[in-house]
Amino acid sequence: MRKIYLLCFLFMLNGLFAQKKDKLYPISVYEKVWLEHGSDARLKLIKTIWLDDSTFEDPSASIKGAVALNNVINEFYKKFPDAVLTSGAKIVKDNYVSWDWKIVDSKNKLIMAGRDFARLNGKGQVSKIIGFWDTAALTAVPEVDVLKTLEADNFKVVAKYYECLFKTRDFDTMATLIEDGAIYNQAVGLPYGGTYTGFSEWTKMYAKSSEFFDLQIEKEPVYFSDASKNEVIIYFTINCKAKKSGKSMSMPISEHFDLKNGKITAIRPFYFDTKQFAEFLKSKK
Repeated sequence: MRKIYLLCFLFMLNGLFAQKKDKLYPISVYEKVWLEHGSDARLKLIKTIWLDDSTFEDPSASIKGAVALNNVINEFYKKFPDAVLTSGAKIVKDNYVSWDWKIVDSKNKLIMAGRDFARLNGKGQVSKIIGFWDTAALTAVPEVDVLKTLEADNFKVVAKYYECLFKTRDFDTMATLIEDGAIYNQAVGLPYGGTYTGFSEWTKMYAKSSEFFDLQIEKEPVYFSDASKNEVIIYFTINCKAKKSGKSMSMPISEHFDLKNGKITAIRPFYFDTKQFAEFLKSKK
């Protein structure tokens, strides 16, 4: 009887180790996808970890589905046919994974680098990947001097917006940074979620969100961009205290800004776990 118990224990222990080992399986396959140059072979590989509603977002693309991801990688290899991807250590928290990466050419010259954040579905597949670029490593972008100037100007606009919203609460100055008819897309699952058009609607959204929590910045933003597309991404961490429950929580956030002629035309925030954040805001004592 003891032998049976021992065998059962070893079987369960082996299962736990297997689960831990397989946790990063979809990320391992995703990295193999980026190393595969053959489009058909790559697509088959993508479909093993990618669902119809899986999404990929970086400064160059915002897409859904396996075919769209395959097309993004095809376009990348047209520009950089000898590119090679290498990745750093993985940081895992629940079903979330983050890691640094870089891409070099055949002469080991750095093309670009950045950091990816992935949400897994716990069933060996990827739900979402958000990629951030390290702009200091973008050595292969054409018209680099012009783009660097544009990037610096865009950073200043976004930094001023961030200061006005989270530090000075200077909405008069903020209004000068926003293009007429600019779009703000908040996640629908949040109590203040929805699409807001024009700065006057934005201020209503800010007011509505303040009914649910008090906010402090826990970690100041890191800035990334694709100057060629007038996009800026900031990644920072907030600490919120829910007004209904009195509970507090920290939450990483990325915000994607579209700009044109020195003004913000759209903002899309992405919460590390939108569902968890919405439940936190709605919870009671």
